Amino acid sequence: MRKDFFYTPNHIPADERLRNFAFSILLFAYGSYGVWSNDLYIPGKRSRGIHLHDVPAWIMYGAIVCACLVMLSVVVDHYDKRNNETNYKLFADVFKFLGWGFFALSLIMAIIR
Repeated sequence: MRKDFFYTPNHIPADERLRNFAFSILLFAYGSYGVWSNDLYIPGKRSRGIHLHDVPAWIMYGAIVCACLVMLSVVVDHYDKRNNETNYKLFADVFKFLGWGFFALSLIMAIIR
């Protein structure tokens, strides 16, 4: 008997899938526009935020793309009926790590410049 015979694929609710898909598209469009106009604005919670230009903006765009990939991996994982959730978890963890690294590097470069 196959070891994945009793496997049931995970279920992600439709509203969570829709939110992840919509937010990733909007975030990607926002980042693309910011890089295109060479003024990527990152809002602050308790401050006025920061405007990124040139290289720091492109590095932050890398962080945005990583965030989009993580959100879209949740959607793709729902439709993938194979027993490979650990692969999607590894993918998400790697891109979360990369994204936070790009985020920090971008802010550091913006402060140094």
